[in-house]
Amino acid sequence: MQPLPRQRLRKAQIAMLLTFIFMGHAALSSVAWVPEYIARLDVSFATWGTIIGLGVIGSITPLFFASRLMTRFGSRPIIRFANYGGMIALVSLGLTTDPALWFFFNMAFNFCMSLLGVSVNSHAVLLQKKISINIIGRMHAGWSIGAVMAAFTGGLATVFLPLELYLVLVAVLTLIIFEFSLRWLMSPDEDGHQEEKAGVVKRRFYQMPSQLWLLAFGLFCGLYPEVAIIDWAAVFARDILNADVALRSVPFATFMVGMIAGRLSMTRMAQYYHPQLIASRGSFMAALALALTAIFTPIITSASPLLGLTTASLLWGVAGFGLSSVSPAFFSAAGHVPGVSTAWAVSRLSLFNSMVSIGAKTMMGALTEEVGLSLAFFFPISLAIGAGLIAGLFASRARRSELDSAAPPTGPISIIVPPEGDR
Repeated sequence: MQPLPRQRLRKAQIAMLLTFIFMGHAALSSVAWVPEYIARLDVSFATWGTIIGLGVIGSITPLFFASRLMTRFGSRPIIRFANYGGMIALVSLGLTTDPALWFFFNMAFNFCMSLLGVSVNSHAVLLQKKISINIIGRMHAGWSIGAVMAAFTGGLATVFLPLELYLVLVAVLTLIIFEFSLRWLMSPDEDGHQEEKAGVVKRRFYQMPSQLWLLAFGLFCGLYPEVAIIDWAAVFARDILNADVALRSVPFATFMVGMIAGRLSMTRMAQYYHPQLIASRGSFMAALALALTAIFTPIITSASPLLGLTTASLLWGVAGFGLSSVSPAFFSAAGHVPGVSTAWAVSRLSLFNSMVSIGAKTMMGALTEEVGLSLAFFFPISLAIGAGLIAGLFASRARRSELDSAAPPTGPISIIVPPEGDR
């Protein structure tokens, strides 16, 4: 296949960034409306937790077959299909007050957004393989920007708009942006998935190469600290930092700002350092920042709540900056595993992370109940250290590979030519 023109690749990058931004916005558009959902459904917190927890089944299900769909049709048609399904399910969440129906629509929404996520990530990795710079960090920064936008627009809408109208506006805006950007994404004839298909060894969903198993575990170790902060940020601000209601979102906001800044700068840093090396050092930096927060902010808060909140916010900003490179680095590496397609590798990473995260969330809750939230944070801290070690291993392998290809493995061969008289 002929290389795509530079202008074509540039348009594809812009479209990919728009897709990530509005995918993140749509995925988290309901976050600010959780109290409204609970009131409308008239369910207890225990029932609400069950509805949300079982909804994860919808997220996991498409990961078993998404790679086969993308291998056959390409990622762009799957992105369009999943986006339409997700937006229909999103609007439906605001139109029902029956818990059973809401559970069904929520599972459908999770199903479509999971399929959308793995398709978009696969397309981004395929695009990156066609250019000479690392763009996954920038794309994941787009998702983080969309998440912040969702928190802002959702919070503002709770004051001025009814839930139904807000969800309809989000769905319509998302569909328009996606239809606009899909024209610029690579077509199935351009993305190279057919060439990958020719070199793929058929495997069952659990038959991952050892390199991919290691990538999957490293991705989980790097992603769960981010998930833990999302899940427990408000509780940490309330119980550990004694923050007022209006200030409880500040530590999480600084964490997201740090993550956006790190992902936007990853493309430039990758010009000088290997992406896995950036992820390794970033994971260690995040682990240190989170450990300092867990140890010292309770002490500082006892003397000055405002100083404790400021300290925690700054340290969480550093943690967000450090963790920002982990997901892009591991997803990028998944596109270069021999014998498997990019779509298959990305879907296996997502599947492993989704399944293991269920147990990790349960363990985090149990630890918080037993030892308190500050000490419980040492669970995700230890995982961040593990991500740093695994990323460092891949970085060292890459450097050894580069050295091996720089010179032949053998030395010069001496040729002895005897004098004429000795013959």
